[in-house]
Amino acid sequence: MAGSMSQDEANSAESDRPKSDSEILQEQMQESLHEYRRNNRSLFLSSLAAGLEIGFSLFLVAAFYSHFHSVISSQAMYLLMALSYPIGFLMVIIGRSDLFTEHTTLAILPVLDGRQSFASLMRVWGLIYCGNLLGALCFSGIFVQFVAMTERLDAQVFTYYGEKLLADNGGGQLLGAIFAGWLMGLLGWMVASSTETISRMAVVALITFVIGLGGLAHCIAGAVGVFCALIDGSGTVGGFAALKFLAIATLGNTIGGSVFVGLLKYSYVISGRD
Repeated sequence: MAGSMSQDEANSAESDRPKSDSEILQEQMQESLHEYRRNNRSLFLSSLAAGLEIGFSLFLVAAFYSHFHSVISSQAMYLLMALSYPIGFLMVIIGRSDLFTEHTTLAILPVLDGRQSFASLMRVWGLIYCGNLLGALCFSGIFVQFVAMTERLDAQVFTYYGEKLLADNGGGQLLGAIFAGWLMGLLGWMVASSTETISRMAVVALITFVIGLGGLAHCIAGAVGVFCALIDGSGTVGGFAALKFLAIATLGNTIGGSVFVGLLKYSYVISGRD
């Protein structure tokens, strides 16, 4: 009996042992290769789902804003907005849908390893990005219509959120987007190192809260905000401003995830094997 208990304890200790960098890289590599092997329809539909689901971050922002903005300070409202930010990411990442800012890091690994071509990378990135944006647009259209039909939510939230998204100039948006992409890449790396769902949820919630609190530009979550403001017609966000935000956020997120996490992590792990 004692021997059996000792074996159980040993197995538990082994399962609780943090994964090494090499193990995480291998897991990330295999997951990325699986995405490359998926057909276009499957990858696009998964990405479409992610774009729809991430919209619930703005849904929660709208609920908090509608019920509390007139009775709490602007600082407290901003904190509630940041606390709302993780919900959509939790749905997407724990639910295993495909989000572009995860794949800026993930999809580049097989290319760095010589297992996939740059053209294949563009196919994966392109399908996921387009699916995410279409999902964000669809959610935005439905949500704006819902807000117009209900007394529970205040349409002024679209102006409030749109102003927050576009508060920085182009340079500030770009650097913020690089930080956001960097953090999303680290999120994927840390989720891969976690063995329990609760731990993964905690990592997603913490890192996306930092992105929300820092007001860092995220090209897909931010797309929901600018699309809602455009569709609502409040005048906060014009067509050019929306396209500029998306372009800057996408570029910054891609640099942050692919260079500061994908390239850097791959390089030092591979160097450590030599």
